[in-house]
Amino acid sequence: MKKCRILPALFCLVMIAPLKAAPSRFECPAALPANAIKVDNPFPGWTPYVASPLYLSNAAPADGPPERLGILRGEDVKRTKSSWTHQYSLEGAYPEGKWLRCDYGMLGEVAMAVRLPDDIKACTVKGRKGPHAGENAFEITCQ
Repeated sequence: MKKCRILPALFCLVMIAPLKAAPSRFECPAALPANAIKVDNPFPGWTPYVASPLYLSNAAPADGPPERLGILRGEDVKRTKSSWTHQYSLEGAYPEGKWLRCDYGMLGEVAMAVRLPDDIKACTVKGRKGPHAGENAFEITCQ
């Protein structure tokens, strides 16, 4: 570390230390409303009906857009009966970008995704069980 002769030590330490970017928070919508779910090209004679929303079931960083199905495997940092925390390292090359994928329905039947900034190096995803069957809530922090 460089020495500071004129400036107070604390100020000098702050000025010399590399600045670390503040963490960014991301949020998946909690549910896809029933009126947002459309069944195209139903079978002749059949009438589609969507009775309820699809609730958020999973959230994780992904390698590329949602159609690639590139959900990354995180490190299991903490787990209790009703909550969990996963840490994801996003170092390295991501030719199609780093994405945050949000899955809806008990088996992840519908996915929505948003591209993350290229300079994101890691994400922490904290999950907990939600009030509806198969529903989970997430806190997503990346830096």
